[in-house]
Amino acid sequence: MAVERQATRASRSKRTVVKVGETRFGRDPFPVIAGPCAVESEEQINTVAEVVADSGASILRAATYRQGNSPYFFRGLRLEGAKLLAEAGKRVDLPVAMAIMEERELEEAGDLVDLLEIHHGSMQNFELLRVAGRSQKPVMLRRGSSATLDEFLWAVEYLMAEGNDQVILVERGIRTFGAGHRDTLDITAVPQLKEASHLPVLVDPSHASGGAERVPPLALAAQGVGSDGLIVEVHPEPAKAKTEGPRQLNLGEFAELMVQLGISRLRSRIDLVDREIVRLLARRRRLSLEIGRAKAERGWPVQSSRREAELLEAVREEAILNELDPDQMEELFSVVLEESRQAQQEMRWDG
Repeated sequence: MAVERQATRASRSKRTVVKVGETRFGRDPFPVIAGPCAVESEEQINTVAEVVADSGASILRAATYRQGNSPYFFRGLRLEGAKLLAEAGKRVDLPVAMAIMEERELEEAGDLVDLLEIHHGSMQNFELLRVAGRSQKPVMLRRGSSATLDEFLWAVEYLMAEGNDQVILVERGIRTFGAGHRDTLDITAVPQLKEASHLPVLVDPSHASGGAERVPPLALAAQGVGSDGLIVEVHPEPAKAKTEGPRQLNLGEFAELMVQLGISRLRSRIDLVDREIVRLLARRRRLSLEIGRAKAERGWPVQSSRREAELLEAVREEAILNELDPDQMEELFSVVLEESRQAQQEMRWDG
């Protein structure tokens, strides 16, 4: 029996937008997720969090549960690290993302984070994917280093089959014949995944870079091919990092990369304000239509010149209090009022 795959582009008429805090992956202009490879101490994660936030990143990210190719690798601070990560995120007002390796880690620390991350080595850990899907939290799924794009999208099905469509795809490098580093960033995967799927696609250039000096050009390449965002690893002193030191940017390098990407904290704040203005205008329109229905039921006219004059006078007074040009604000709200009248009139015609 043929099964309709939920992750494919053909299954949705619109692209999926994944919301984490105030950030909307797949709609907002190039959000960046950043943080150290792993939480190592309270001082370390707080230092990175401040720079990440001040530079304009949207989400703070770090591993707290780790597994490596050797039993002697740093395994993370585990639950204590997750608590430090959550506290650092609150301190700088950013959502936090954390990788989970096993079901018990989700049960233990899942409530502390806003975005779950599935390690590339767990891409085909189907039971973990089912559990993550049932959590109903947004999930970042990293492509396995030997996985085809079709295998990658089949792994996504295990998340979506549990009713969770808040999934972000992450390209982080695949196994090739190159020398000098473990994996090669498959930059062509970005447009291919966006053609094949309706889900947002991010790029993590750090692990495939082979060194911090290659992260910026790969990050810019990701932006150039249409990635929906970026994941970057940052450490106060990469040479002293307990894991992945050579591939992590130092604080100054990260701040410079954000400038190269055209991202800043102030611009991010302006974007949030602009989106809030749009949401408020939409809310005002809905309320206006409710009033319009009440007017229609009573046989009252759409326009009330007296009411509009009172509103515009109040707008002028508020503009002066907030050191804005009252004439400009009156002109702006005159457009808003005209749109409300038109919407109410169209509602009567449709009725």
